[in-house]
Parts: sequence; structure tokens; C-alpha cells
Amino acid sequence: MKNNKIQDERILLLRRKIQSETYGWLVWVLMISIIVQQFFMKAPIAQYAVEFLALIGCGLYILIRNFKEGIDIWSPKGDGKKKLLINTIVSGVASVILFAFLSGTYDIKYLTSYFVSFVIFFFLFRSAIIAVNKRKQQTIENKLSEDEMDE
Repeated sequence: MKNNKIQDERILLLRRKIQSETYGWLVWVLMISIIVQQFFMKAPIAQYAVEFLALIGCGLYILIRNFKEGIDIWSPKGDGKKKLLINTIVSGVASVILFAFLSGTYDIKYLTSYFVSFVIFFFLFRSAIIAVNKRKQQTIENKLSEDEMDE
């Protein structure tokens, strides 16, 4: 049933803020739950698969909705590819350190291959996301300038 009651904008803004904060906390709890079950409890993936899929689904939903609305979330300001590569390498190093610490794996060959695959995958993934986002931003700007010309 539709709620036809007129609501104050301030109340709507506060409700959305509360929901947004709750969503952020929920994502952190899911992530911590997955890490604890995978690394500390040594649980099979079937035990935490629902949490993992929910976390991936939430991330994809936010990514897709932001792109649909034309909200720029990942484009680096300034140096472009150079800054993106540096960010990806720093994230890769942090990921390798965290993975080595949590899994107890200290094999240099394995950790190096993990790092290289991480950097390549995320650099290509983020580059593709940025390219798609720039196209969407350009489409929105073109539409806005067409609307201004029509007026």
C-alpha cells in the first residue's frame, strides 16, 4: 500500500542517512564474519557462502546503481593511470600482507603470484570501470547541455 502522507525533507534525509550507516555496518559485519570463518575457524566455504555472496551482491548493486545514476565513485583525480597504478600496487601490498598474516602462508613464490595477479586484475577492472563511468558522465553532460539549448 502506498504511503500518501507528505513527509518533511529533513526527516527523509535523516532516515536515508540512518539506513546508509546501517548498510555500512552490515557490510563490515559480513566481511568480519567471512574472515573469521575462513581464516580462524578454517570453515569450508559452504559454511560462509551465503555471507560471501551477500557481500559480493551488495557491492555489485551499489556499483551498478551508482553507474546508472552517473555518480563518479572511482575515478582518480589528477594523474590518471599513474595514480591508479600506485593505488593498485599499495592495495596489492596491503592485501598480500593481510593474506599472509591471516592464512599463515609465507611462501614467497605463492605470495608474489598472488600480488601480481591482484595488481593486474584490479588495475584492469578499475580501468574498465573508470572508462565506463567516463562515458556515462559524458552522456549525462551531453544530455544536460542539449536540455539547456532547448530552453
